[in-house]
Amino acid sequence: MPAAGSSRRKSARSRREPSSDRIEEDDPTQHGADDDVEGEGSEEEQPQRKRKSVVVKKEKKSTKQARGDSEPEEEPAEHDEDDDDDRIDIQNFKDQPLGREEGMKLRGIAQDWEMIRKQIHQSSFNMVKGVAISLADVMEGEQAVAALTEVDDIMKGLLDIDHEMRTHETSLDAIHQKLLRDEAIEGAMEVYEKDVKQRLNEFRHKTTRQKYAPSEIYTQFKQGIFEVQNPGIAIPPINDFIPKEDGDVSDDDDEMEMGGVTQDFKCPITLTMLVNPMTSSVCGHSFSGEAIRDYLKGTRGKKGCPAAGCRQQIGVSDLKPDKDLEKRVKIAARRAQRDDDDSDAGEVIE
Repeated sequence: MPAAGSSRRKSARSRREPSSDRIEEDDPTQHGADDDVEGEGSEEEQPQRKRKSVVVKKEKKSTKQARGDSEPEEEPAEHDEDDDDDRIDIQNFKDQPLGREEGMKLRGIAQDWEMIRKQIHQSSFNMVKGVAISLADVMEGEQAVAALTEVDDIMKGLLDIDHEMRTHETSLDAIHQKLLRDEAIEGAMEVYEKDVKQRLNEFRHKTTRQKYAPSEIYTQFKQGIFEVQNPGIAIPPINDFIPKEDGDVSDDDDEMEMGGVTQDFKCPITLTMLVNPMTSSVCGHSFSGEAIRDYLKGTRGKKGCPAAGCRQQIGVSDLKPDKDLEKRVKIAARRAQRDDDDSDAGEVIE
């Protein structure tokens, strides 16, 4: 009899003890339900099942905690060497001599600077110039002077940024040229930074005339304002718009000094005010759009420029619509009409 009782308890225990994996997944309430239904087994067996369940869950939890604690200590995955083939090692860049392959990468970076600079040139410069011309047309007196001075500072700031971009572009291209000549470049980052700093310092120590007078953009900016405020009057030299400073050469000694240009808003073909003007990229002469197209109609290739004294050959592909000139023509026509109205009013009063 005792042997039979013992075997029955073992079989009951084997039926009631689930696997360690199932203990964690089952709902704890199910164990209580099973115990009530079966109603077999001694009270000693139930605490054993509960203790076993707790042990299994603690083992699972400790395993997860161990895994979780170890994750931050894992070393970051190393990059494949193939991924770094096309990139310059920034940390060790200055300690590595550059070769032709790296020189081509530097040339690509220089071209990025050039692209960004041209985008600014096409949008910002034209916008500021247009604002200045509009202000010159609608404002007068001290109010106009104050507003145009502020716009002038903005234009100079853009030119400073343009020069800085050119400096980075030029310095990178200079290193590239040395590499093409198989010259050794040690400490490339130091060479690049030193060259950029030197060029920028040279620019900053220049006078206002030396900085901006050679700029075609700034010259057109100042001349555009002048011709709106003074229609029909010859445009003075650019240096007349920039006060002389210590370090500037005398105006009499400046062989590059040119002036006395009068803006003519008449078409060389029709001899009337320009309408939808188009400007030649070859010689810079402007024409009414319809007139120049008729002049070149049926021409294969290029034809002599119709402007008096010009010997350049132009074609349809050389002509571009000139919105800036069109705006200035309209302003000049509006001012001329306003002057005529004022003249007629004066005659009536007399």
